[in-house]
Amino acid sequence: MTEQELIQEFNELEADSNFISEKSSEFSQKYARKFVAIKDKQIVAIGNEFERVLSEIKAKGLDPSGVLIEYIPDKCEIILY
Repeated sequence: MTEQELIQEFNELEADSNFISEKSSEFSQKYARKFVAIKDKQIVAIGNEFERVLSEIKAKGLDPSGVLIEYIPDKCEIILY
């Protein structure tokens, strides 16, 4: 992968991350305690288990390295990094 392609992929993932941030209230209501996969500001998979979401992404012919997968916590959950 060229440097330009890496920059492009980074920018796409950053845009998807911003999309999740912008939709955080909506996502926390609809998808609490689920994994949500985003590609090009579109939801491409949703599931309770990371592995299932990953399998669904692959089944759709998408490269998982270019898909943002986020866990959407419930309002009462605290996530420590």
